[in-house]
Amino acid sequence: MENVIEPSTENLLLELKRRALEELVTNEAAYEELVDELVAEKIEWGEIHENDDNIGLREDLIGRWPDVLEYIHSKETEKP
Repeated sequence: MENVIEPSTENLLLELKRRALEELVTNEAAYEELVDELVAEKIEWGEIHENDDNIGLREDLIGRWPDVLEYIHSKETEKP
């Protein structure tokens, strides 16, 4: 059995923030889709295992929508 080092929630959140900004995510429903895409991608790439813990991971990441929204707004105000 191969050891898989799963990315931390914080690293996944950073990636989600960048992607949300790039993809102009403006609402929670679109953010949830982005979370689902990222988790599926990480499973496909073997970076995380497909198991029940992913439900908790998904819920945790979805619950961080306010943090992502704050990040997006902060980056929008930085633009000239």
